[in-house]
Amino acid sequence: MEKNYDIIIIGAGPNGLICAGYLARAGLKVVLLEARHETGGGLDTFEFAGFRHNPHAIYQMMAELMPPWKDFDLAARGVRFIRPRVQAAFVDKGRTPIILYSDPALTCKHLADNFSSADALAYERLHKDFSEYCEKILIPLTFVPPVPPVEQVQTLNNAADDVGRRFNEVAELTPTEMLDLYGLSAPLKAALLELYCMWGMSPFEALGYIFPLYVVRMTNAAIVSGGSHRLSSALHKAVVGAGGEIRDSAPVAKVLVENNRAVGVRLKSGEEIRAKAVASTVDPHQNFLEFFDSHELDSDLVEAAKRWQWEKTTLFTVHLGLEEAPKYVGSDSFPDINQALMTFMGIPEPDALVAHLESVEDGIVADPPLGHATCCSVFDPIMAPPGIHTGRFECLAPFDADWDNIKDDYAKKCLDFWKSFAPNLAPLSVWTYPPNYIELKMKNMRRGSIKQGAYLPLQMGYFRPNDSCSQTYTPVAGFYTCGASVYPGGMIIGGPGYIGANTIAQDLGVQKNWDEPEMVKGARKAGLIAGD
Repeated sequence: MEKNYDIIIIGAGPNGLICAGYLARAGLKVVLLEARHETGGGLDTFEFAGFRHNPHAIYQMMAELMPPWKDFDLAARGVRFIRPRVQAAFVDKGRTPIILYSDPALTCKHLADNFSSADALAYERLHKDFSEYCEKILIPLTFVPPVPPVEQVQTLNNAADDVGRRFNEVAELTPTEMLDLYGLSAPLKAALLELYCMWGMSPFEALGYIFPLYVVRMTNAAIVSGGSHRLSSALHKAVVGAGGEIRDSAPVAKVLVENNRAVGVRLKSGEEIRAKAVASTVDPHQNFLEFFDSHELDSDLVEAAKRWQWEKTTLFTVHLGLEEAPKYVGSDSFPDINQALMTFMGIPEPDALVAHLESVEDGIVADPPLGHATCCSVFDPIMAPPGIHTGRFECLAPFDADWDNIKDDYAKKCLDFWKSFAPNLAPLSVWTYPPNYIELKMKNMRRGSIKQGAYLPLQMGYFRPNDSCSQTYTPVAGFYTCGASVYPGGMIIGGPGYIGANTIAQDLGVQKNWDEPEMVKGARKAGLIAGD
């Protein structure tokens, strides 16, 4: 087997696959090393008792907006995204449900008919503003390296399009403060907060600049037909088709350094592989506390890795085979509830949501287990055997509970809670996935961290994972980082892997045979992106 390459990439999750695919296309000799027995990371689909379940990444926020969709021709490689017309339903007993559609006009009609014209007008204005922020700023910035905050603010303020100035005015607000600007009713405010907080993010952190992305894209979310792993399989094919090599069951023990430059890796098996450069898509602890000896790194870099924070909450999920799709309380009057991609249950007011989040962050296992459910087979019948369905219940949970002993009892509580809103729920099979299993399965997801680290002001943007590594290159010559712990972050958005490929191709002096996305070109032309 070849032992010398142009580039070694550590970690074959979505970002590793994306980075490898682009660099192999550019003619580099690429090897992608994966510690697990299969590639894909969070793009995982598990089959149990004939039912297909997505235990990790299920909702595709960016879907065909990611550059690889076009550049790798993923449609021709078998990827089909399904975007349900009804995106989210928020149900509570004795209350009119809130229903959010992929078409904002339908959402506004629902709000006007069942709540108030004021809510409809407020949502229309919010969605218009948030969509403009996303299309002109947030999505284009997802696919270019970050710049220092002051430089980005100045760029946006000086742009000809005043959207930059308007965005700066709200960017440092918390999500709660941002919603207060629109005069929403309490139930609608709680619904929009839940689209953000469901990922384990706080409504009180000053991260308002990413909040619009979650509201807009989580009302335009898709699922992958046949399961999320089909997306990673297509990315795998793109890497191999371009001449890249992928090795699974190949955990890295150390990055080799000679003359202050990364020159290869040593696997845990003892095998050494050499390359002109090494790129890693794993978390900061592995990158800077395990892969290098401390004397090989600046002390500031080591200390930054030690200070890295994981989320205070993680996820508890239960995956079911079902006799029939759930039929929710209130669906006789509002049948679209049963067609929602995500059905949230039992959180009627912002204060109740905040109290719930705070208790889970304090380590309390919630009872009742407030959460949401998805029945993928309603939209994609191949996820279950003919005539029956597959379901998933998800809720936030602390990592440190005694999950080995309580997981089955808690799964029953989750199902009892779900059944109180969907009385016809009849499980044929039950597969429980508690928080500690996440870490056991995915080493990158320490303490069940689905984003490789908490979204906090000092762990986002130019500071993710720190100000010397957020642009892909690091203080170690020849060593690059381009995983979910690097700008712009996790959630299968494709940004870290794509930015990494661009940076590495430039540094290694190879001609890129892909073009910048049109949305990025448009933002540059409008002066909304710093630099050339």
